[in-house]
Amino acid sequence: MAQEAQPIPQLNLASSVVTPNGRTVAEPMSAQAVGSVVSSPFLDPSLSQAGAAAARATTVERTGFGHPHLQAQLFLLDLLSSAICWVGFGAIVDRSSTAVGTLGAGVAASVAMLLAMRSVGLYQSRRCARRVEEVGRLAAASIWGAAAFVIVQAELGAARPEILAVEGASIALMGAARWRFARFLRAQRAQGRYLRGLVLVGAGADAKALRAMLRSEPELGYSITGVVGPAADDPTWSDLPTSRTVENIARVAMVGGANGVVIVPYGLSSTMVHKAIRAAGEAGLHVQIWPALPGVGSRRLRSVPMSGEPFFYVEPAVVARWQLALKRAMDIVGACVVLAFCAPLLAVAAACIKLEDHGPVFYRDERIGLGGRVFRVYKLRSMQWRSQLHPSQLTVLNERTDGPLFKASHDPRVTRVGRLLRATSVDELPQLWNVVRGTMSLVGPRPALPSEVVHFDPDLQRRHSVRPGLTGLWQIEARRNPSFNAYRRLDLQYVDNWCLAQDVAILLETVPAVLSQAFADLRRRTR
Repeated sequence: MAQEAQPIPQLNLASSVVTPNGRTVAEPMSAQAVGSVVSSPFLDPSLSQAGAAAARATTVERTGFGHPHLQAQLFLLDLLSSAICWVGFGAIVDRSSTAVGTLGAGVAASVAMLLAMRSVGLYQSRRCARRVEEVGRLAAASIWGAAAFVIVQAELGAARPEILAVEGASIALMGAARWRFARFLRAQRAQGRYLRGLVLVGAGADAKALRAMLRSEPELGYSITGVVGPAADDPTWSDLPTSRTVENIARVAMVGGANGVVIVPYGLSSTMVHKAIRAAGEAGLHVQIWPALPGVGSRRLRSVPMSGEPFFYVEPAVVARWQLALKRAMDIVGACVVLAFCAPLLAVAAACIKLEDHGPVFYRDERIGLGGRVFRVYKLRSMQWRSQLHPSQLTVLNERTDGPLFKASHDPRVTRVGRLLRATSVDELPQLWNVVRGTMSLVGPRPALPSEVVHFDPDLQRRHSVRPGLTGLWQIEARRNPSFNAYRRLDLQYVDNWCLAQDVAILLETVPAVLSQAFADLRRRTR
């Protein structure tokens, strides 16, 4: 939950902050003088009330709309979900109790579970960054809900063991509701809304790389709004408030509208890093440290302290043969099952394609697969059979300006049936045959065109060390993101940190992600 607000300390007046308009600030500034200060965070605000109030003004000025209380929205969503489970499901499972008894037990369980969720940090964004950790905390909180339900029912002489089923339902329903909330928030952030401002403390190329990543992937939810440290001398940051002195972190955060600090330690002395952490903590700012380890997944990092200091051990990326064999078995079984289940759907889609323009049903094209070998991919045709558009006209439509990939949200070549097939990803289903044949996998990097691969640098060519996939990390994390940098980073992250558990997680995430996107696309087209 939100930490108790802490006042911003008095700062060294000999230091200065340079604002984007070139004005030098050398004295403490009020929120009214600055105009706006700290932007509201996602779930756990920790700044003063004056800063939070000015933050809302900042958001209106930058984005043109008021900043809603996302924490309250999430709480109301949890309240509704818990009430449905403990009151509604409880009445269904435990019919031996009176209506009043079930209602009382349900209310007690809902209150106990919500209080437990608060105590285990489920309203702090940093506690919910990992889905597995969030579900684990939900499970722990549900125990308190079940205990309260059983205690109240026992007082009425009607406690039954079947109520444990309601506990499982509460975890499933609240987990699903929170997943949907996260998808909503991610989509909003991709459009530049609800971003959390950060003061970057760092220097050199690593600081620029972090800013480039956050700019290309706004769905991550962060924006650099100020710079402190040696990087302040770089004209690259001239559009932001800057200061070379770490003691000015609170003031830079105030001017830029930030509620947190991200430290890029390379190029900084340990003394400067320590001062930055201390100054940020005293100002009530959240502190994050980016270790600049691209390609190294968090699961490979082990905290191995030495003499009380934090050290990280990087586990080698070793893949056992049994894991590869099991992955291939999953591919074959999964592809065959889905093909059999979706055969009627494919037949209907094929008939619709044929009836629309009497052209071929399937689209065949060449892609680059495992080991850089060319293979033929199969999809349901979603474009016009004989397009009259000149290649130069397509170039104008391309939304990907930072790489060789092509993406056009409103491609005029797509047919009416094709728009529906693409929105629901049904056009991708014939690729299951590629999975059965072994040229593709259920999970892996997107199969690239030969014309795209010729522009890939040697590092990105490593994506061909695994089979391309029907779905993958990029598809569920940044499918709608036109940035080539996001595509590159996520593909290499998957290749360098592959494990079977990650494949299972991606598969579980794919179905709801596709359905959610399909509903959003169809709703947008019907407006």
